[in-house]
Amino acid sequence: MTLVYLAVAWLAGIVLAEALRPPWQVLLLLGLATIIGWAGWRERPLVRSVCVLLLVAVLGAGRLLWALPRLPPNALAHYNDIGPVLIEGTVAAAPDERDTHTRLRLQAERLMLPDGQQLPVQGMALVYLPRYPTFSYGDRLLVGGLLETPPEFAGFSYREYLARQGVFSLVRRAQAIVVGRGAVNPLQALLLTFRQRAQEVIGRILHEPAASLLTGILLGVEGGIPKDVRDAFAATGTAHIVAISGFNIAIISGLFFRLFRRWLGPRRAVWPSITGVVLYTLLVGASASVVRAAIMGILYLLGRHLGRSTYVPASLAAAAIGMTLLNPMVLWDVGFQLSFAATLGLVLYVDRLECGAIRLLARAVSEERARQAMGFLSDALLVTLAAQIATLPLTLYYFRRLSLVSLLANFLILPAQPGVMVWGGLATLAGMLWPSLGEVLGWVAWLFLTYTIEIVRWAAGIPYAWVDVGRMTAAGTWALYGLIGALTAWADPRIRARVRGLWASLTGRVSDRLLLSAAALLLLLAVAARLSMPDGRLHVVFLDVTGGDAIFIRTPSGRQVLVGGAPGTTELLSALGRRMPFWDHELEVVVLPRPAEDVLPGLIAVLERYPVHHLIARDEGCAGALCERWREVAAKAAREVWRGERGLQLTLDEGLLLTVLHPGPSLPAGSSSSVVVRLDYGSVCFLLTGNLREAEQEAMVEAGAWLNCDVLKAPHHKGTAALTDRFLGLVGPEVVVVPADDPATFWRQTKDRRLDEGSVYRIAERGTVEIISDGGRYQIETER
Repeated sequence: MTLVYLAVAWLAGIVLAEALRPPWQVLLLLGLATIIGWAGWRERPLVRSVCVLLLVAVLGAGRLLWALPRLPPNALAHYNDIGPVLIEGTVAAAPDERDTHTRLRLQAERLMLPDGQQLPVQGMALVYLPRYPTFSYGDRLLVGGLLETPPEFAGFSYREYLARQGVFSLVRRAQAIVVGRGAVNPLQALLLTFRQRAQEVIGRILHEPAASLLTGILLGVEGGIPKDVRDAFAATGTAHIVAISGFNIAIISGLFFRLFRRWLGPRRAVWPSITGVVLYTLLVGASASVVRAAIMGILYLLGRHLGRSTYVPASLAAAAIGMTLLNPMVLWDVGFQLSFAATLGLVLYVDRLECGAIRLLARAVSEERARQAMGFLSDALLVTLAAQIATLPLTLYYFRRLSLVSLLANFLILPAQPGVMVWGGLATLAGMLWPSLGEVLGWVAWLFLTYTIEIVRWAAGIPYAWVDVGRMTAAGTWALYGLIGALTAWADPRIRARVRGLWASLTGRVSDRLLLSAAALLLLLAVAARLSMPDGRLHVVFLDVTGGDAIFIRTPSGRQVLVGGAPGTTELLSALGRRMPFWDHELEVVVLPRPAEDVLPGLIAVLERYPVHHLIARDEGCAGALCERWREVAAKAAREVWRGERGLQLTLDEGLLLTVLHPGPSLPAGSSSSVVVRLDYGSVCFLLTGNLREAEQEAMVEAGAWLNCDVLKAPHHKGTAALTDRFLGLVGPEVVVVPADDPATFWRQTKDRRLDEGSVYRIAERGTVEIISDGGRYQIETER
């Protein structure tokens, strides 16, 4: 069972890392917590094992973070949504041919922009083409069409679905011509040629829909199955028959072993059989469910070679670890999830269901007769029931329907499937060598195929064959699995005993409690750190500080900026403390708009508490004890002081630019002026005006300042905030945030200037106002 526990921990780490996206620092803290636990209880095997499992989960999370896509500078995806383009590249896989169109994956190499510019690029694009002409793996194509970002749908992110497969661009309604041949994998090209030939033979020896069904079952090509047949399989819960998985691999591996055993003997037959399974897996496309089945089939053959029995849970665990080690994103493949869940269901429930069924039948007949009946019913009925218990939450989540005739349909058609595989395979191979013999053998295969199709159609036509359960959330899916898991564990007395023993070992001694507390504290710190980590978006927070004007900015990567201050000290420090990570005690930039009594006290307290990388200020004309204290603290806290004047620019983060718009280089003697900064992130802009007076607004208008912005922070003047008509007209804001002074005064001064009251956010009424942006859009959150 050790490998099973390791697999569970590994997969749990991957899932949690995808949901939380923790930075490596958090994983390091978690790793240290597990090492502390292991060191403290290393003499206790059970606790030591728990620590090892936690460490494996951390490693799984690290593998997921390592696999997250990182687009290179010349990635094709950088040019999404720019309009019509031409892309030159190579068909990277077998085209997916549907009824009315073809989908193919193009490995892009060259991009031609609308202005004629040609650029070398790299990346995979999913291209939608007309059904004809046809293309093949390895064709070098010139594709024309609209290069798009994959869309987001309600309840389903097609963008994330494709990104996990390494596809970040989409070209719909495209046209293509062949311009040559690209580099190909010779083995893959040979297998695809064989598959294409086999598909043509099946089309000649069988009529539809039997031909397309055999093509799906035998070769993994499901695109040609008619819609009504697909819908019937879905409605009856028998769609797994069409998808190649463990059932097919078990038949193929058994056939290979029996064949080679006659020629080479039982021990020498193993390696040719494994080779045959590998080649068949590659032939049918090596989907996640097929690879899982192939790994378990290979492990079974190796067990026979070594003279050892195969422990199915360990084989399943090995397949899970191996596949996610190579590509952790496979964990989100629907086929992978259903295949693993179904196999796990067989492991957990078949024996229990069989024992229960025997006890039930033994009440009516003898126990011997009951066991004989189970020999017939087990594969056709109990195996199906066990698989359905384990896959029920996934089925409801992905397909939103529950089949009420699934047990009946599977019971009737499963016995026919070996005949489909064996006779269908023989007919296909014979048809490639001797067409007439292939047709004769195809008649036998047709019997099994037609029986399968007609039973499925009949079952689908039963009233209330399936019910629509509506949309099921991910949380509901996990909750249902939690309920199934709890009931399964509760039914096993060994698990209950182990849980009690684990708790007793954890709390048995004082030293154990101390070490457990240390590990728990590290875990809590890791969780708190994760909640405080940046989310990749820009956060501009207009703080509710009495009588002051302070804006806290957190960049997408987590750098922190403060613009403005407050007349008091504790209120501003408290507001910052609620928004800064507990481990981070530095500010990247501090901007002093104007050296005034309603700003400096709070900023002095901030600089006494937090080191500052860059300070932007204009303190000409500032005199007195307050200003002297300000200059003293600024000299100690700031690593670099920049004079706040027009033209100063600072890149705060990737794509995030801070620009000083006002004042100019010189000011009249003894006077001061507010520092005005503009913050640009993508297409979203913030204009932070400090306490800009009306005369200074007009001066900026006359100077042709770069004023047009989405969000305007209204000027702050010790109880009033005023905007001139021309200044407001040039800014043209969608949102105006008013400092917590006298919002009524501001509203009286601006309501006649066609500012919609809904676009004005008064901090005195709304509390702290936070604007969050991804560079293209923004959302507003208020405290009240």
